[in-house]
Amino acid sequence: MKIAVCDSGLGGLDIAAKLYAKGGCGELLYFNVWPEVDRGFGKMPPDERVQVWERAFDGIMKYLPDLLVIGCNTLSVVHRRSSRYGSSAAPVLDIVDAAVNVCGDYLRANPEKKLLILGTAETVNSGCYRDMLIGSGISAERINGLPMPGLATLIEESPFAPAVSQRIREGYSEAVELCGGVGEHALGLCCTHFGYVPEIWDQYFAPAALLNPNEKILDGVSFPAGQGGITVRFISKIPMSESKITAMLPLFASTPAVADALKYYEYTPGLYQVR
Repeated sequence: MKIAVCDSGLGGLDIAAKLYAKGGCGELLYFNVWPEVDRGFGKMPPDERVQVWERAFDGIMKYLPDLLVIGCNTLSVVHRRSSRYGSSAAPVLDIVDAAVNVCGDYLRANPEKKLLILGTAETVNSGCYRDMLIGSGISAERINGLPMPGLATLIEESPFAPAVSQRIREGYSEAVELCGGVGEHALGLCCTHFGYVPEIWDQYFAPAALLNPNEKILDGVSFPAGQGGITVRFISKIPMSESKITAMLPLFASTPAVADALKYYEYTPGLYQVR
């Protein structure tokens, strides 16, 4: 069995590591589909973002995965707007449903609580999570959204650097201004990068619950049992920064095969054409 996980960056590698840790036998492919070194999906107009994602999707499908897990909130929202949504090329799981389920279940079980959706500007401003939660019966008054631009990039550059803590502290101040306080809120971590640093979120936002869909997306997903274990490949559209790799490797100490795949990644500029 071959399972692909993709992201525009390294956030979704957390999902790949969680999948690997489940065990089994098969091939795990991780795709970093960041389009250009100096220009990510967030810098593209909405129509171009969809078009480039469709090319990335087609590039991934050339590897013939049995399942694709979109481990990126921004790309999951884009995928739902694209012509590839519902494609028969392979089954696709995106993290939107997982995030909505995690947040919705929490709010239904804790009717006195509210939700603060945290993510990239593209994710939060899309209104996707808010609309789906309202559609599931959650009152609009219980849902707030706070974009955290730049945080995912800071985490990739060095997850435990002071700059990450500083940005989350700034986010806390922004949340207080937006909500008048965060004590009655849970935090929806709607960026896969954000789950790498739960201790820092707790430092500033405690006792707010952290709702992380990175594991929920894997409900019912695992490799079959068998001999040979799981082989892991990391395939990147762009060259990876050595400093970034070094900074991120400690996060995968418990899954050395995933760490090795990142360390010895396959630079594949022909994965897809941006233009």
